[in-house]
Amino acid sequence: MARTVSDRIVEFLAERGVERIFGIPGDTIDSLMESLRKQKAVHFVVMRHEEAGAFAASAQAKLTGHLSVCVGCQGPGAIHLLNGLYDAALDRVPVLAITGQIPRDELGTGMPQEIDQLRLFGDVAVYNAEVRSPENLEPVLSRAVREAQVRKGVAHVSIPSDVMRLPATPRPSSAEEGVLPARPMVRPLPDEIRRAAEILDRASRVAILYGEGARRAEAPLVALAWRLGAPLVHTTRSKDLLPSRHPSLMGGIGLMGSRTANHAVQSCEALLVVGSDFAFREYYPESVPVVQVDLDPARIGRRVPVAVGLPGEAREVLPALLENVHERTDRSFLERMRREREQEIARHLAVRDDGLLHPGELTRLVGESAPEDAVFLVDSGTVTVWANNYLDIRGSQRFLWSANLGSLGFALPAAIGVKFAARTRPVVALTGDGGFGMLLGDLATAVRYRLPLVVVVYDNGSYQFIEYEEEAEGNPVFGTKLTNPDFVALARSFGADGVTVSHPEEVAGALEAALASPVPFVIDARVNPRELYIPPLLTPRMVVAFARSQIRSFFAPPSEAEG
Repeated sequence: MARTVSDRIVEFLAERGVERIFGIPGDTIDSLMESLRKQKAVHFVVMRHEEAGAFAASAQAKLTGHLSVCVGCQGPGAIHLLNGLYDAALDRVPVLAITGQIPRDELGTGMPQEIDQLRLFGDVAVYNAEVRSPENLEPVLSRAVREAQVRKGVAHVSIPSDVMRLPATPRPSSAEEGVLPARPMVRPLPDEIRRAAEILDRASRVAILYGEGARRAEAPLVALAWRLGAPLVHTTRSKDLLPSRHPSLMGGIGLMGSRTANHAVQSCEALLVVGSDFAFREYYPESVPVVQVDLDPARIGRRVPVAVGLPGEAREVLPALLENVHERTDRSFLERMRREREQEIARHLAVRDDGLLHPGELTRLVGESAPEDAVFLVDSGTVTVWANNYLDIRGSQRFLWSANLGSLGFALPAAIGVKFAARTRPVVALTGDGGFGMLLGDLATAVRYRLPLVVVVYDNGSYQFIEYEEEAEGNPVFGTKLTNPDFVALARSFGADGVTVSHPEEVAGALEAALASPVPFVIDARVNPRELYIPPLLTPRMVVAFARSQIRSFFAPPSEAEG
């Protein structure tokens, strides 16, 4: 039975199935550390940065769908959690953040490290509260967990250090056992289903854009696409819903997507959007009717005007829509997009054989060598582009990244969180050298806990995606070059292992060794820094800006910053 408030916190989390907490100790959570030490149900994972702990919790929640927990002390510890928590908040996964706080009678006195933590977390959290006594611990924690799980987001609880040390009150007989309320059923009206079906039937060329909201609706999604003769297009976050080589799938939409997928969307006569809130309006077709399916009615029509909105779960709405549309006899649009996609894939496979390691070829080879149950954690930047286009998802593989926050530094700590949750699955982090260097210290965490994960570093000596952005503005490249260490030597100094590859024929053997390694393994892939990513849709503005950038770069004086 709990003796202190901090004991009760640990008991409470264990009762709700929490197996680990990611974080760093600190003075205002010392009593919580002692409570964790005395028991075995909830394991404390010592990270090297609170941001990494929050990323680990976020990635674990993305993989499992279950509540994950991270912790930090007052002031800087709480502040460091924020970036990883925003990743969880924007991708709508349940994470509980617990922060220590200075004693109650010192609040508002300007003590060192005192910050207004409730104000700090006000934007990121769906629930944000402070425990002020043993009596209100249970209701606050109960509501925090429920809000995080039901509303799919971050809940934050601040607890002053003196409260944590107080004797726990007897558990109230009415204490909630963590049973979530039944989800209210949201369904479109039959007339709306019929109107949507009529729009799709009238169009000779239909395309389907799907997102994360189509998860668990794969079967009716594929059936509807075939019935309509419609090419399928995914968002980057939903890349792993269907096998990459599915005959109806054309790749991803947007800047990081494929040419064929963007062409299919741009040339359709009607667009069906399923469980997607894709934000970039320039990639939607103009002057065509849009039918949108989404569980959240507030998201329907938020990006582009819709002809019909169908609120509800995709796995419930799509079968009803399937019953109301006519089977297409003319599948020429789908067949044309298939041929275009096959040609695009052939171009991907035919990268230049110049003895240098093309980042797309590296990605393809990693994907081919990875087991069918691998989990890929992908960082932000050009590595996202290569992974979205060259990584062939198959079997039960997962593809997770910082989808809506787009934060550098995600891949390594995310791999740590996922490996804890899926010990038997191969875990492969794909990261640029900039992203890897950002939270590199937590490689020591992977070593400490004997997590045999794989990190593939796309080593090109720069923040390359930012270079593309600068060129898209018509400016010379500036402030993007990196001075990198020997990542393999550095990994070995941590107690990990690794190998450097710089040619395509070395990749398969390196990944085989990495997957067999009993310790974390870093593949330092020296990719060709001159390989350019060409956007799938080139506007005249982009072409002019790039030309202007090259001219300015030619005449610009050398910069010490780029030396």
